[in-house]
Amino acid sequence: MSTPAGLASRNFVLPDHFRQWVVKGGLASGALREQNFEQRIVPMPQLEDGEALVRVMLINVHAATRMRIARGLIAQGATDPNNYACARVVRSRDPAFAVGDVIACQAGWQEYQIVRSGDLPVGFSEPDELVKALNGTRSPWTYVFRPALVRMWPPPVLMEIFGTSGMTAWFGMRQYAPLMPRDAVAVAAATGAVGSIVAQLAKAAGCRVVGFAGGAERCRWALEHLGIDACLDYSADDFDDALLSAFPEGIDVFSDGVGGSLTERVVARMNRHARLFSYGSAAASYSEAVDNAPAQKPTLREVFGINATVEDMLLERHIHSGAWTVDSFYHDRLRAEDELSRLMRMGLIRSHSRAVRGFERLPGAIADQYRQRGTGKLQIAFE
Repeated sequence: MSTPAGLASRNFVLPDHFRQWVVKGGLASGALREQNFEQRIVPMPQLEDGEALVRVMLINVHAATRMRIARGLIAQGATDPNNYACARVVRSRDPAFAVGDVIACQAGWQEYQIVRSGDLPVGFSEPDELVKALNGTRSPWTYVFRPALVRMWPPPVLMEIFGTSGMTAWFGMRQYAPLMPRDAVAVAAATGAVGSIVAQLAKAAGCRVVGFAGGAERCRWALEHLGIDACLDYSADDFDDALLSAFPEGIDVFSDGVGGSLTERVVARMNRHARLFSYGSAAASYSEAVDNAPAQKPTLREVFGINATVEDMLLERHIHSGAWTVDSFYHDRLRAEDELSRLMRMGLIRSHSRAVRGFERLPGAIADQYRQRGTGKLQIAFE
């Protein structure tokens, strides 16, 4: 990846101000629109000891953005500090970061961001000592990308394959659903950021892979771009019959990023001693109805669709299962990066991110995520 002229130099001239998007107004009937964002011009901060200033190159758009706005987790007039970002260090008074470093971090909807190695992650617990030692920071999401990765892969790939999407797929398949050749693998949300990588990993392992996607068009995309054996439209009336036909001998591995009623229907077709890993709930994130936060906080398994009925089936069939967030295994990040990079170079997995270019296009890109539900990881490139 080439370095923009002067950006890695201490002589890079900083502007006095930069652009930032903030939340404006409530959501009408749960719909997120461009009008729910307002652009502001904010002054460039002065660095203090223990701080680095980064120029944000690209952010991943999180599926939970609309839910977070609807529930007031992102305050009116505030930006969202919870985005996973790829950024370049332009000034530093933090020994963990050098000018010119390309880093992963959490950042707001803004062109520049203050980053501190001593800051805890936004919205997550402090990581274990192994992760802190590996990253040189107190956050699983804040670390310097190894120069070899930066030379080989551009920011969209760094933040998809080597970001939380790729890590979720890689750790999930190894920790909860280790693959054997000829396994029958079901992949929910096969056209999504994580599911598209899971499907490719399973094919690379020699498995028979059937994806699930919403609509015939997405199923066609999955067949053409992921090389899977079949794809079922889970919104079709005959889905249950199609599921039975696709897995006449049952399911050995189920990767579930959808939750909701789909989880129960698919688990009912799983074999004894099968493996399930559940990493998200697209059914809730993309639902047109945005409910208030429940009075009693559900468990992560419940959030991801593992209800009492599903738990009974898992127990009865001795199915190995896990519902988790990806930071649980970030102490093994370097091994995951090496293996994913090897598979990329061999052409066994490919990036399918969608990078919308232009800071000014952020409101439309985020709103479109809920109107159009595209394929792969949605990202916004600021430069």
